Amino acid sequence: MRLGARVASAVVLAAVLAAALWEGGPPIYVVAGLATIVGLYEYAGLAQAAAGVRPHAWVLYPLAGWLLYRFLLPEQVPALEWGLGAAVVAGLLGSLVLDGAGFVGWALAVGGALWLGLSLGYYLAVLGRHVSPGDHHGLRIVGTTLAAAMLGDIAALFAGSALGRHRLAPRISPGKTVEGAVASMAATVGVVTGAGAWLLGLPWYHGVALGALLSVAAQGGDLAESALKRSAGVKDSGRLVPGHGGLLDRMDSLVLLGPVVYCYLRAFALP
Repeated sequence: MRLGARVASAVVLAAVLAAALWEGGPPIYVVAGLATIVGLYEYAGLAQAAAGVRPHAWVLYPLAGWLLYRFLLPEQVPALEWGLGAAVVAGLLGSLVLDGAGFVGWALAVGGALWLGLSLGYYLAVLGRHVSPGDHHGLRIVGTTLAAAMLGDIAALFAGSALGRHRLAPRISPGKTVEGAVASMAATVGVVTGAGAWLLGLPWYHGVALGALLSVAAQGGDLAESALKRSAGVKDSGRLVPGHGGLLDRMDSLVLLGPVVYCYLRAFALP
């Protein structure tokens, strides 16, 4: 039953995401917003269990929303500066006035907003990249990125189960192995190199470099959420997804990929 629930849940989530990505525009903005809200809610519960203080919701959600949708604003609007400036000045001072433990609650709120809102916002920026009008270039980039990470997860699962002998981070996530991490890296690099050349026109060396960076970010994001759950003393971030735990458990390896692919493409002036 649990395996069936995991498969069904994964299929439903993948179908919803694929449909929203293909439609683009408002549908993907709504899906991204809902995913961020749920992820923030689960994060807040984990942070409270780990630190004993709940992140201030009135800082966490508005700041994350602003950072998520910042790329939709005109380029001349300094969205990042305004959002972070308001969070530091108004957020910190307001937290100190409203709550005796204000600094900790404020810091947890800003940290969560940066982790989820800022990071996921880069996906929207990448989706807006076009070589020519209507070419879906941004969609191909995001699709390649997500597919590479997901296949990397699958490779890590099978290789870790069959060959895993050496623990990767026993104090954080005892089930992860070095062999699984290597298999994940190989699969991610292979997908990005192959799909990058075919769908994006990336030279092979950029595919290898970007794939390696994405693999590190994906596995690091997974470990980061595992560390938070271990501090909170829980196995899952929530119970939203049958057979999988919380939505954050499904997104953890994907969250940090947006900044990596966006910054890599900008750094090398790639389309």
